[in-house]
Amino acid sequence: MTRQGVAAAIDAALFDDLMARYAAMFGRDETPWRIWSAANAPAALDRHDVVLSDGEATGDLIDRVVAADAVLIESEREGGRWIDTVRSPMGTWVLDVRADDDTPHSPAFVAVLRAALSLHFPAHDALCIARAWQPGATAWPNDFARFPQVRHAALVPPGQTAQPFAPCPPDLGLYAVMPSAAWIETLVPLAVPTVQLRFKSDDADAVKHEVARAAKAAKGSQSRLFINDHWRVAIDHHAACGGDSGIYGIHLGQEDLDDADLDAIRASGLRLGVSTHGYAEMLRVAAISPSYLALGAIFPTTTKVMPTQPQGMGRFQSYVALMQPVIPSLVGIGGVNAGNMGEVLAVGVGSAAVVRAITEASDVPAAVAGLNALFA
Repeated sequence: MTRQGVAAAIDAALFDDLMARYAAMFGRDETPWRIWSAANAPAALDRHDVVLSDGEATGDLIDRVVAADAVLIESEREGGRWIDTVRSPMGTWVLDVRADDDTPHSPAFVAVLRAALSLHFPAHDALCIARAWQPGATAWPNDFARFPQVRHAALVPPGQTAQPFAPCPPDLGLYAVMPSAAWIETLVPLAVPTVQLRFKSDDADAVKHEVARAAKAAKGSQSRLFINDHWRVAIDHHAACGGDSGIYGIHLGQEDLDDADLDAIRASGLRLGVSTHGYAEMLRVAAISPSYLALGAIFPTTTKVMPTQPQGMGRFQSYVALMQPVIPSLVGIGGVNAGNMGEVLAVGVGSAAVVRAITEASDVPAAVAGLNALFA
């Protein structure tokens, strides 16, 4: 291993072309990213360094990368596929993709990887983009079949398929995410097409009360009610009502998926919506065929601590182009309001979620009417 380091071979012309084409769409990291092969990595690494290992990396290299908050990508061949392990400060992902050639880290791969990182994509998403890139292409990738499958943390074992959840219409319309059943009671008579109870409490009795109250408000109405997080309470209440509870579905975040009984949710007949924040998360969730995907956060939001920076409209457009043929029901989330709703809907999604645009409105009925009108 050399102390100064020797950069990995890169198709510089391709990198420059991609930055010229897409920097305005995605933004540009002003700090240059450096990519090294494991054998030629410098002694000192930092958070803008990526080390590429052909095969499993040594424990010493892993420790050095972790200590520097750098990125390590270990690539192994398995039949006709590449198995990539991406280690970064955002965690470890293992991705599986069909191999285009016998070179794990070709100059073109390095160019696309570096461009994606320089366009503010996190390492695991940058790897997805680099592997999905069509050789010789300049168009942003949107062919789902070329993107990797997720091995870790997979929701479905490799080689297996999951039964899809009950479908949602692609036009869920205005989607109001509310903190209490009282808000659900307020919005259902105002003809909000989709509502979500996002009640945060560790009090089991309070949760059951809020879910039952929200379900009662939605039952028999035109509003579709989703219950955030409290999937077991929602299933139990739905079953106790003989499947006619007023609950339409359940919404889970990425952090909730590992603990949820997805088979039980599927068997209940309730729909399942899932929040996603980038390529790897979308690919992970697509394997279970949820009823809808929420994509974001598009704009800055104060209603929730987000795991990533705001995605922006450029990323949102690219996510919709990739996922809409696979999961037609998509919801734009994060910082959406009356002022930017039109921009979100112009991308082609049939739904956008709002929180403060309603909860902070001085005239709630007027705010709802105005937001609903944007979907007309």
